[in-house]
Amino acid sequence: MEGSFLTNVVIPAILAMMMIGLGLSLTLEDFRRVVIYPKAIILGTVLQIVFLPLAGLAVATLFPLPPEMAVGIMLLAACPGGVTSNVISHLARGNTALSVTLTVSSSFITVLTIPLIVALSLSHFMGSQPGTSLQVTETIIGVFTLTIPTVCLGMFLRSRAPNFARRCEKPVRILGALFLLLLVAGIAIKEHALIARVVWDIGPASLALCLFAGFMGFAAARLWRLNRRQGLTLCVEVGFQNTTLGLVIATSFLKNTEIAISPAFYAVVMFGLSGVLVILMNSRLGTRYLDGD
Repeated sequence: MEGSFLTNVVIPAILAMMMIGLGLSLTLEDFRRVVIYPKAIILGTVLQIVFLPLAGLAVATLFPLPPEMAVGIMLLAACPGGVTSNVISHLARGNTALSVTLTVSSSFITVLTIPLIVALSLSHFMGSQPGTSLQVTETIIGVFTLTIPTVCLGMFLRSRAPNFARRCEKPVRILGALFLLLLVAGIAIKEHALIARVVWDIGPASLALCLFAGFMGFAAARLWRLNRRQGLTLCVEVGFQNTTLGLVIATSFLKNTEIAISPAFYAVVMFGLSGVLVILMNSRLGTRYLDGD
């Protein structure tokens, strides 16, 4: 996929807007919660940075995926939680403050880990095929530029104009979700022939990774004796990744829409499962469970 105005400007701008939206919801108090929830923060970060990529490697190896989509699975597993995970945690009655703090902490760390994991994945799954290299330093700088300064900008706006920030927070999130859906639709249209051939491979692989990652987050939280709302939050944070960031890296840095198919499919699966989770946690059964701590 050759560089274009879409991949070089529009798609990164969408990610930047979503990260500004995340910053608009943050204050310095959110970072002090690391002291309030140290065990949950440490556990959630380790699960996302270490165990989720290992789960991605297992899925990419066990399912009969084309090499590009195996790399896409690894790219997705290397991504942090995103703004969407914060919204889902809130709607599913999890611990929203913990969700936001985990998203921010993992976003800072994955600036370094994403390029390394993707570079290793390209070498492992695609070997020495032409156009499979990734400039690690350039990618680290690019991911940093698109994520950290934009979050800080959103926080700055929140501190200087809190009422304006609160009014903008919801519209920015809605626009970000709409742009993500349009981006997924655009990739589906461009690669429709390939998707038709591999849908029964990438679909189950995406579903397996999302379900396993969510279960891993919840089970680890309960084993570490976190409460049920914290367990639900880790389920969401580990299971629902920043697919927009994955799409940006695939299309703008790797310039490969075939790699982008995996994050695009995962976004569809993620939205479907999140709807089920929100309905379940707001049902009478979910209410009794969450109030049982």
